[in-house]
Amino acid sequence: MSSVLSLKNVSAYYPSSATTLFGTGGWTQILFEINFDLNPGEILSVVGESGSGKSTLGKSIIGLIPKVGGSFEFNSEEYQPSVMNHLRKKIQIIFQDPYSSLNPRMTVSETLNEVVEFYPNELNPDKRLSSLLDQTELPKDSVSKYPHELSGGQRQRVCIARSLAVEPDVLICDEIVSALDVSVQAKILNLIKDLSNEKSIAVLFTTHDLHVVESFANNVLIMTKGRIVESGNVKQVFKYPEHDYTQMLIHSVPNKKRLTADEFLMPSSSS
Repeated sequence: MSSVLSLKNVSAYYPSSATTLFGTGGWTQILFEINFDLNPGEILSVVGESGSGKSTLGKSIIGLIPKVGGSFEFNSEEYQPSVMNHLRKKIQIIFQDPYSSLNPRMTVSETLNEVVEFYPNELNPDKRLSSLLDQTELPKDSVSKYPHELSGGQRQRVCIARSLAVEPDVLICDEIVSALDVSVQAKILNLIKDLSNEKSIAVLFTTHDLHVVESFANNVLIMTKGRIVESGNVKQVFKYPEHDYTQMLIHSVPNKKRLTADEFLMPSSSS
């Protein structure tokens, strides 16, 4: 199977405010030699503590980092993240805070129809809107509501529906359940997993929470200080961690309950 997204020797930089003999400015490197392939229908989890570079990795893929190096490929064709307008609908990102991602003055219907009208397909807008609500299990009466009238889980479902409206091949999920309680987390993760399976969407899922990874993802990248220090099949890496940092992460949460496969199969609601 050929990968839908491939990164080779990728680096990323932020503007530096440090003062040197030559004045203020320059660049600070934050990602180092990032390499991975992401296949259709695969859920690849990127795990690391805050500041490890995992969110920066997701942003670098879609051109939200001012300076990057290395090779980015989509369906075996190289692209530059800074000029990737032709790929905007193919690679979508969902952020941690759904409230700040939604226009507070737009209802759910207006938010979704804005995308539906900009990216038309063979279905009429009303049928597409209905289909998006069904896919994300949003109640029909939510269409007339504003973001502040929705729960945190419902707001995140709206963000997912908005991304699905453009029929993406890659979905980047940046800490999308970290602000939700455990029961709602399971429902959102179950939704993402079902969509990935049904539509062969490749998912890059960044998180600092090891509890959700083992039952949710196929493969995992362990990141620290802007580098991937370990990668592979989730169960293999968790059972036989090789790098000291991976071992530390796993041993740091010995008594916390992980989400089980049964919880991922629990009936979803619109929470």
